Parts: sequence; C-alpha cells; structure tokens
Amino acid sequence: MSAMQRRKGAQAEREVLRLLGEELGQQLQRNLSQTREGGADCICVRGYAIEVKRQESLSRPAWWRQACQQAARLQVEPLLLYRRSREQWTAWIHTRDGQWREGTLIDAAGAIREKWTMWP
Repeated sequence: MSAMQRRKGAQAEREVLRLLGEELGQQLQRNLSQTREGGADCICVRGYAIEVKRQESLSRPAWWRQACQQAARLQVEPLLLYRRSREQWTAWIHTRDGQWREGTLIDAAGAIREKWTMWP
C-alpha cells in the first residue's frame, strides 16, 4: 500500500468517525494499532468493530468478511462504512439473523443506539 493510499484511508477514518461521533454524542478515535495487529479501524464504540473503506472500486463482500472476522475476534458486532468520491457514506449493519442490511451513516448510529438500549 502506498503512502498516498494510507493517508487517504486515515483521512477517511477520521472523517467518518467524526460524523458518527457527532451522531452518537461521543468523540471517536481511530485504532492506531490496527496495521500492526490487523484489527478494526475503530474499536471505541461499545459493542462494535468498525471497518472504514474509502475506495472507488467497491469490494463490499470482501470488506464485510473482513469486518465480520475482526468483530468475531473481539466478540462484538461488525459495522462497515464505505464511500466513493462525491458520494455519501454507506453502512452495512449487522442484523439479528446474522446477515446485514444497507443503510446510511445515520442508520448506523441508530442501530448502535438501539443495541445500547438493550444492555444493562
């Protein structure tokens, strides 16, 4: 991966985490050890491992598998957020039946809040 691709990825992570954090009322941070440990892009949202992709060519099934593997290691829910240039963020949100549904970043925040209300 080139330095430019790493910068683009880091910038995308900061952007989406700022937007999601605003929706959740939290300040979210990137998982800075993700490259070394092969982890999710953000692990600071309770109950979730978040994977962020900012690419022109979409590889959603592969990205979703990656998000699910990372979440399984942490025993949390996967959440995939991705976008191409000049498009809005799209979310793949884990469903109760083990599948996923597509939504917006706002939908993802709603799913997170819903899960949080089910916890003691």
